[in-house]
Amino acid sequence: MTGHRERAILIPSSLTMESRDSRVNTLKVGQIARAAAVFQMNRIVIYRDPERNDSRFMAMVLRYMETPQYLRRMLIPRREELCHVGMLPPLRTAHHPINSKSESLKIGEFRVGAVVESVGSDSGVWVEIGINRPIPLRTEEKIPVGQRLNVRIFSHEPLAAEPVDPKDIPHYWGFETEIVESLEGYLAALHERGGCVVLTSRYGKGVTPEILSQMGQQGHKRDLAVAFGSPARGVDAFLRKESMDRYEMINTIPHQGTETVRVEEAVFATLALLNLVRLED
Repeated sequence: MTGHRERAILIPSSLTMESRDSRVNTLKVGQIARAAAVFQMNRIVIYRDPERNDSRFMAMVLRYMETPQYLRRMLIPRREELCHVGMLPPLRTAHHPINSKSESLKIGEFRVGAVVESVGSDSGVWVEIGINRPIPLRTEEKIPVGQRLNVRIFSHEPLAAEPVDPKDIPHYWGFETEIVESLEGYLAALHERGGCVVLTSRYGKGVTPEILSQMGQQGHKRDLAVAFGSPARGVDAFLRKESMDRYEMINTIPHQGTETVRVEEAVFATLALLNLVRLED
């Protein structure tokens, strides 16, 4: 469980700069999404790198992957940039259910839905939740058609749902994608509100059990942001020295056998190590 704290990874808009092949780049972004889901990160932040700004494409692929399969046709417009998303692996998270039978839904079960009909309180609001038909939504609001929302099943006879605040969902429920202009500004704001910032770099301190234990103690019940550099430049290239002195900089692959480590590889390696100390608990 992730609670309600922010757990973010920050990746550069230049993630795709090493290839012009949209198929390769789609798979690369897909690896970031899988890593976020595997390690229960609830936010992916794309920060601007002047060397290449592919944030629009990256955000489209990330949002496509995070959207439940049964809502993609309704919520995701057809775009040329998404022509290779069929190769991406499913997230298989709790908000991507594979069961589409209405009779198997349980009272209290959560679903991601999208409004397919909204005609006021008299006739109600109807939502698509990935079963064989839309179901009524108990609400006094008129929610616009196409609106995505989280719902909870509260009745079997008739089958009906009610809106639910994400804070009331007690388990991992996917990630949001955000684009920001400045890595510096995002980290500074999180640090000011007491968050834990981790920078990853081959020039950082090699990770040891002692460092992980210390980070676990410092990150207890705090927002967390883990920042990664670009394929061409380390994370230090995007931050002032005085800013970096405030944060923990670690090397999560201290004995790398390759000349370089790709961003997506560093994301998996780093989150796997941080997962050992369970910064979320």
